[in-house]
Amino acid sequence: MIDTSPGLRDALAELVPLLRRAADLDPACLARLRHGDATTTLYVRLPFDVLVSRTLRTAPAEALDLTVHAAELLRWAEQASTPPAPRDAEWRAGLPPRAGWRRVDGVPDHVVRDLVRSGALALREAAEREGVPAARGRLPRAALADALLDAVVLTVTADGAPERAAITLRTLGALTRMGFLGRGSHANVDRAGRWTRVSGRYGSVYAEERGGLTVLR
Repeated sequence: MIDTSPGLRDALAELVPLLRRAADLDPACLARLRHGDATTTLYVRLPFDVLVSRTLRTAPAEALDLTVHAAELLRWAEQASTPPAPRDAEWRAGLPPRAGWRRVDGVPDHVVRDLVRSGALALREAAEREGVPAARGRLPRAALADALLDAVVLTVTADGAPERAAITLRTLGALTRMGFLGRGSHANVDRAGRWTRVSGRYGSVYAEERGGLTVLR
């Protein structure tokens, strides 16, 4: 059962913008809440196959690890009386590590936004070439859209170190679409094992490598 302590309630109030954006995309998308150990982290699996999160500092509390629907958690965070139903069995993917991250570099927000705008234009042009009606959102067929979204649009390397991160349009698009990147800020790129994390002021996006391929979770 979900905790109803004031500390968790306060954390959820800060996480409402993330939950609202996720629920707008898909009310049934899964949200995993990990509370305790002086932090509260919310992971959300977006419908376009991306894992995002936001972590807040909170008072130490009894550990909680719960998966629910984002829309149900949003309603509860906004003072609904019934806690969301647990859906732990539906979360079938791993999570990125909590520690061991190494900074590769930072990327100015205007660089990220320019790449996302260019990618959105490429998607619209591809849809127009395929004759997709504007009412459908100007996205080409799924296979072509996935190819464009999974294209590496930014490669970040660390000064004086072999660390390297290849970042796709899908990752950068999620960073801006979820409102994680503050104006005039930087997106920080970190690596930990097979994971890449791209973080803005208000949240992070993760990608995982498998067998040399980057898999967005």
